[in-house]
Formats: sequence, structure tokens, C-alpha cells
Amino acid sequence: MATPKSAIVVGAGMVGLCCAYALHLRGVKVTVLDRDPVGDKTSYGNAGALAISECVPHSLPGQIWSIPKWLIDPMGPLSIRPAHIPQLMPWLLSYLGHSRKNNVAHIAKALHAINSRVSADYDPMLANIGYGDKVRDKGCIRVYDNYENFKLSAQEWAIRKQYGQHYELLGEEDLRAMEPSIGKAKTFGVFQPQWRIIDDPKALVASLREWLVSQGVAIFATNAEALITQEKHVVGIKTSNGDYVADVSVVAAGAWSKKLSKQVGESCLLESERGYNTTLPYPNIQLNHELLFAEQMFAVSPLSIGVRVGGASEFAGLSAAPNFKRSDNLLALAKRFLPELDTQNGQQWMGHRPSTPDSLPVLGPSVKWQGLAYAFGHAHLGMTQAATSGQMLAEVLLDPETSTDLSAYSIGRFNE
Repeated sequence: MATPKSAIVVGAGMVGLCCAYALHLRGVKVTVLDRDPVGDKTSYGNAGALAISECVPHSLPGQIWSIPKWLIDPMGPLSIRPAHIPQLMPWLLSYLGHSRKNNVAHIAKALHAINSRVSADYDPMLANIGYGDKVRDKGCIRVYDNYENFKLSAQEWAIRKQYGQHYELLGEEDLRAMEPSIGKAKTFGVFQPQWRIIDDPKALVASLREWLVSQGVAIFATNAEALITQEKHVVGIKTSNGDYVADVSVVAAGAWSKKLSKQVGESCLLESERGYNTTLPYPNIQLNHELLFAEQMFAVSPLSIGVRVGGASEFAGLSAAPNFKRSDNLLALAKRFLPELDTQNGQQWMGHRPSTPDSLPVLGPSVKWQGLAYAFGHAHLGMTQAATSGQMLAEVLLDPETSTDLSAYSIGRFNE
């Protein structure tokens, strides 16, 4: 691929904007296309964390035996809509296959390769856009019912330790000293200091978008309908408002990216892993850290706009109506473990996490086409990995001889 002088980025979520940022800094003329550039994004509704220590794959050995229990529990972390099961099956079978020990080791290494750069890539960008003082080194506490349950997750902690992630074990007294709001149902915790907390994810996305516009990056509200091809090259994007052409097109449209890649013969296993949350503006408690409730698999985050209670994984596709009973269940769980939490006046939200079965994003140049690259599929780590994904992609497009090897994230892995 010749060094691009112009680029189109499809998608104005955090990953797409970070790709635009990294390319712009290197002198590329960038245009961003999104059907609603300032509207609701998956980036807005996350837990507000830079989860730097999360190099553990989602699919682990033995997890298959927990899935039936999760599915039958109305308060559980997993839900699959029956109508979506046929479409989900290839993804699900691949997901289970990636729980093999050798696959887990490969995935953890690839996740760490991105996460190890997160602060180095984020901090200069945050300073440039005026958001540096709003991302705080609070860390998180993973909360367990008891020490025995913590020991059951030994393989997760072994992976984190292997990659240099520090953590501190907290007995009941230490746990209460760090977070007095936690009720008596939880008696053990693990403090992970590397996590960083964003004041307001929506405000961060808006700050980056506005900075890009101020620097001359064009952002247009239009729906990307197809990739424009000529021989072996992608030369632009066909949209509802006409055609846009550029030296390179970057597909960073989150859970909607698969449609565009499939059009040019590069299929991938990508699903919308729908997540739910509720933001409580008057929570009646003050949290010093993000809390991750290990057995129930949900998070409670201290943001500047209130406390956000979120989690759940629902597979129902892109078009099914939200089931906000999932949000209600998460609030009930939060109230059980944080007895003083005021759950009134909450704002509910549902978003589409773009998830691959191997927990890795699709990042890097197309295998089949010149002038085409991908940056999507970050699942739960979109906000965490956005800045580094943008930088890695820009490096490989503009200086491929010295850039980071992105083969582990290639879209070609789905057709091997």
C-alpha cells in the first residue's frame, strides 16, 4: 500500500475518532463519516474505565459448564434471545473453541501487546484535547463473596501476574476501609491499581470530536452504504449523500462493521454483545474506586455525572428492541451489595459492544484489498484500547517497516 495522503474513517465512536486523530497527526487529510456523529454511541455507555490490566480472554477453560447456569438465572450475566440462536451458533462455537489452553495463551499475549501501550498513547492525546485532568488513577476493586470464590478464579489472576499486572488482596477489614459502602454480603476483594477512571465517557468522546473539527478534520453525517472498489483497490465509500474518495478507507463502525467487510469478501465473526446500564445522578454513596462484582459480573463506576451500574451480555442482534429488565436486574444486584445506594431517577441505556469470539479486535490492513483497513471488534475494551488501536493502525499504514506486528488482529484469521 502506498503511503496515504488522504483517509476516510467510517465511524465516529471512540475507536474511529482515535484512528482519525492518529492519522491527522501524521499529516493525512482525514474525513470521518457516521450516520449520527454526535448521537448515542457504544463509547458513551461504557463503565468509564481504562482497564489496562484486562489481558484475560473472555473464553477460558471450563467456562462452558457455567453457561447453562448463567442462562437460566434471570439475574445472571448472560442472555440469548431464542430467535437469534441460529445466527449466533457459528460465533458461539468459535468462542468455545478459543477456551483451549494454547488459544488462551496466544490471546492474552495479544491483548497485553495493546494494553501495555494504553497510557503512553492516551496521555498525549488527552493533553492535546484538554481532557487530561479528567482521567484519574483511581484503580478498581474486584469484589468477591469470599476468599474461596477468589481462589476459583486462579487462572485469571495467573494470566494477569504473568504480564506484570499488580494487585493487592483485601480481607474484609481492608475491603471495608477502602470502600465503606460495600455491604456484608461481600467479604473479600482484590485491588487493581492500574485501572484509570474517566469522569464522563460521553464528554471525552465529544472533546475529541470537537478538537478534530477544530483542526480541520471533516466529519459528515451520512450513512456508509458500500465500499467503492476498482480492480484490487478500495478507493472510497458510497454513502446516502454521495461518494467519498480517499487513498485509504478505515472501517471502524463497531458492531456494524461486518456488513461492509462482507461486501468485499472479507467475512468475520462479529456479534453485538449488548450491554445495559443505569446512571444514577444522586447515588447517596461515594465510591473511591470502580467496583467489579466478580461472581455476578457487573460493574459500579464512580463518574462525575453520578454512579453508573452496568454489565450484562445479551445476544439478540442489532435490531431487536432493548429489554431494560436487564438494567433493572443490575440495579437490584447493586442495591443488594451496596445497601445505601439510592437507585431512583436513573437513566437507562443499552449499547452494542462489537465482539469477536477470540476477544481480539480486528485491526490492520485488509488481506485482499489495497486502500482498506479495519479497526473494530474491541468488545468490552473499546474505550481502553481506542487510542492505541488508532496509533497502531496509523503506524502500519504510514511506516509498515518499523510498525508493530498486527497479524494477531488481522481479519484474515477468520478465513484460515
